[in-house]
Amino acid sequence: MRKYLRYIYRLLYPKLYSRHDFKLLFNSSMPQLNERARLLLAATDFFQGVVRSIPIRAPFGESVLVIAPHQDDEAIGCGGAIAAQIAAGKKAVVVLLQDGADGHDDLGMTRSQLNTLRNRESSAAAQTAGLTPTHFLNHPDLVSASSTIVKELSSLIREHRADAIFSPFPLDGHADHRQAAVLLAKALREIPWPVRVLTYEVWGLCIANVVLPIDAVIETKRRMLESFVWANQALDYTNSTIGLNMFRSRQLPPGTCRYAECFFELPKADYIAFLDQLKETSRS
Repeated sequence: MRKYLRYIYRLLYPKLYSRHDFKLLFNSSMPQLNERARLLLAATDFFQGVVRSIPIRAPFGESVLVIAPHQDDEAIGCGGAIAAQIAAGKKAVVVLLQDGADGHDDLGMTRSQLNTLRNRESSAAAQTAGLTPTHFLNHPDLVSASSTIVKELSSLIREHRADAIFSPFPLDGHADHRQAAVLLAKALREIPWPVRVLTYEVWGLCIANVVLPIDAVIETKRRMLESFVWANQALDYTNSTIGLNMFRSRQLPPGTCRYAECFFELPKADYIAFLDQLKETSRS
């Protein structure tokens, strides 16, 4: 295992420091990594020791679009960023892709009943943050509806004139989150203006090239997380997420903050290229 990681380190190190602003791995590095290597790197937080996180602050743009595969992903991954964007007096809106109703039979509920419950909780979280009404796309499956979702995302990006987008990290541990990243890349191909893409953490750690201190809005984020009563019954997302934000504060010098959210940020063109490279790697 150590020999394997050393090989990956030697392969990627020059790429990590090849750009002045973001310290990204890119170009020839990702296609040389197979699926096993990429998942191993994400699972072990390999990049923490070699990628320097750059502090960022709100606002992230004039109009932020937050893409969440399921209800609660928006609060877990970037609830602090959402609250900070609103506190800065700028616009943010959430788009929920899936209906969040998988497993409804096991709960003795119809799909519609569970979908309604989860959308209600997401709306409560949005209200807590001071967001405009959430867009619920309510697709039962992201793969079968991929063409429709790409068109919907492209339309919403144009409608809100989004210049910054938050979306799941493309190597996240959940298949729907990875699919959401793919769909966003396709939608962005149709957008002519520059867009910041900040990918967030849910079921795994991202390549943390930027970090946002969220001490000033941590209680807002906590209340957002607590809005998801049903989800918290299955797993204490509130406690585990706040714990992750405490852990992520160590990306910055001691005393800088107690809570932080980390993101893998890319400009639009680089994000599309990154997803293309991941696709090519998966085929090899």
